[in-house]
Amino acid sequence: GQLFQFLPMVRWYDPDHYYNNPAFRPVSAVTGQYTGHECIVCHTVENPQIVAQWRRSRHGRPGEGKEAVGCEKCHGTDHERLLMPSYNTCGECHPKQLIGHRDGGRGSHAHAYHLDLVEDGCYVEKPAGEVSACLTCHAIAENRCDGCHTRHEFSVKEARRPTSCGVCHSGPEQYEYEMYMQSYHGMIYQGEAHEWDFSQPLANKNYKAPTCAYCHMQQGEHDVRRASTAYTFMGTSLVDRGAPRYKEIREWWVKTCQGCHSSRFASDQLEAMDEAVKLSFTKYREAMAIVVDLLNDGLLDPMPQDLAPDWRGRHTFSLLPDGHNRKYNVSEIERLTYELLVDITDAIYKAKAHGAVYSPIYGYWEWAQDRWLIKIKAEASRLQRFSEIEKRLGIRHEASSFWSHGEYTDMFLGWKRKEGDVK
Repeated sequence: GQLFQFLPMVRWYDPDHYYNNPAFRPVSAVTGQYTGHECIVCHTVENPQIVAQWRRSRHGRPGEGKEAVGCEKCHGTDHERLLMPSYNTCGECHPKQLIGHRDGGRGSHAHAYHLDLVEDGCYVEKPAGEVSACLTCHAIAENRCDGCHTRHEFSVKEARRPTSCGVCHSGPEQYEYEMYMQSYHGMIYQGEAHEWDFSQPLANKNYKAPTCAYCHMQQGEHDVRRASTAYTFMGTSLVDRGAPRYKEIREWWVKTCQGCHSSRFASDQLEAMDEAVKLSFTKYREAMAIVVDLLNDGLLDPMPQDLAPDWRGRHTFSLLPDGHNRKYNVSEIERLTYELLVDITDAIYKAKAHGAVYSPIYGYWEWAQDRWLIKIKAEASRLQRFSEIEKRLGIRHEASSFWSHGEYTDMFLGWKRKEGDVK
């Protein structure tokens, strides 16, 4: 609590722990108890779009003989104690989807925030303002349902489109959306999806080409890990997905592809993915061997002990198993090696798994791996040459103080609480 302070926005993204907790609930200027109809009367003026969305939704138009799901069902009736819905709220009426979501193992939406972001320290490694975007995707994916079918229409048609998944699954570290769009599947989707009926169930007879939800959430399955192999922290650990222990899930994927392709074609494509991933990690291992040798020889500039401590108060080398992969205030070669693994090696797996044709080789990644490995070797050579020159000249190098003490670093460590506090 002394070094990291959550921003008030966390209340909206983790409602069960914050917004719905009396200690953190926002103060309401409106008092009293209200029915759903009374809510609509006021919010038609205050927030007309959310009322229009609700009227178009299955909640507002449930069909003959069914009761509408009004505002009070999800938010309560007491305006001073309004509830922000979480997946538990939705689960009261959608138990199958709730069970699927909560049963997800490591790497699923169910663990995207508290385990992957908070407990792993990814969220507290930087000041809250800098990681607020991380919170948006990770916390909503775990704690709420409207990240995929947005409020207040909650449309399954919206959730089944790749654009819904692409809000979070895009950009550095998670290039799934870009890779899908560069595939033949994505080409067909972009050219013909306006003719598809996304209200139809996720079965091969209903869609000409697969989408994210078609492959990963077949028949509305909300445990997205059921169609995955081993958890590899977004593809940054090497796993042989063609190994015998993964035979059952590999056969499941081949069967999924057989909606349009032969089993032989599907098997060959998946084997190509396996080989590309194995090869990509040979380059990362080569880079790590170079960097670890520099660490052991004391040639990194700066060395771990020259840096401000990480969020745990340690000076452990960031790339070692006991270290913490931080993106700031590290040596150039550490940052390059981090990017080689997390941004590039990971993307090769994502590209091959999603059928991207251009990206795996020419666009970015396998050739980008070559470029990053050259940069790492060049930096290692520079450090070794500088060390040799300093030895011959009798110079004792000391790391610059800005590695351990500066406006940003001090603010993160609690020395100064606000940017611009330097006097």
